Amino acid sequence: MKSLKLGRDNWARTRPTKEGITFLGLTFFVGFAALNTGNNLLYLIFGMMLSFIAASGIMSMINLSGIEIKISPPEDVFALIPTPLRFSVRNLKILIPSYSLTIDVEGRRVFLSYLPPKVTRTITVRSIFKKRGWNKFPQAILFTKFPFGFFKKWIRIDLGNEEILVYPRVEKLTIDKDAFQQGSGKKESESLGFDGDLRSIRAYHEGDNPKFIHWRTTAKIGELMLRELQDDESKRVTIEFNPKDRAKLEREITYTASLLLALLECNYEVEFIAPDRTFSPAQIGRSPRPVLRYLALFN
Repeated sequence: MKSLKLGRDNWARTRPTKEGITFLGLTFFVGFAALNTGNNLLYLIFGMMLSFIAASGIMSMINLSGIEIKISPPEDVFALIPTPLRFSVRNLKILIPSYSLTIDVEGRRVFLSYLPPKVTRTITVRSIFKKRGWNKFPQAILFTKFPFGFFKKWIRIDLGNEEILVYPRVEKLTIDKDAFQQGSGKKESESLGFDGDLRSIRAYHEGDNPKFIHWRTTAKIGELMLRELQDDESKRVTIEFNPKDRAKLEREITYTASLLLALLECNYEVEFIAPDRTFSPAQIGRSPRPVLRYLALFN
């Protein structure tokens, strides 16, 4: 939104509040009384009340103008789980501050009491995406009841046409390690950890624990190298995803995504086999996002 543009359709909407409806009723009552009686004092009061209404409209329009709003998409979004949407709100006006601003995202509101000129504030509104896959950002509005609370003036926030990828809904699962050890339809083998003897030395990746850096090899090669140790408790598990019943597809996707995250939290190495491709433990170990993306877009 530029300084002289209000929202994505370039105009603001106005609606009276409960207090405003009461004030309008009193204004009309005083106006009729002034016309019927010819009393100058009533005319004066009626004029003042009309000036309050006019001033309210002008001041609220100035209050909303020159507000620039940008959204910072979250990195990971899951269906039906509240997601924090970060809005950057900047007052582009040079001298005039804005007061009593509220961002409303599908009924979820965050209030900003004061925004000085040329200042940016960051606020967070939680929103829920109802389905997996590509989603548009929910409709958001910016409104104010400044200055008297008689009218609510609001504009639609222009968030552009960008879409966000929503991962499948996940549920909390408890992993029964004994069931996996007894071979409940999952393959398992020894994997790498950090609790036992030295297993191998590999290149350091962002997010690895720096205390396991192998400094001698790092000095020889000139590149950060990480030592991997044998972990007796960690196992390798294969998840086979091959849904047959379309009626139960969403449920199977939810369970598969939940199982994947639960296994990774328990330090399992996971191989994911889908109908058209396979994700190796090396791919998933660095980040489960490739599999979650695949499940989000699976049809």
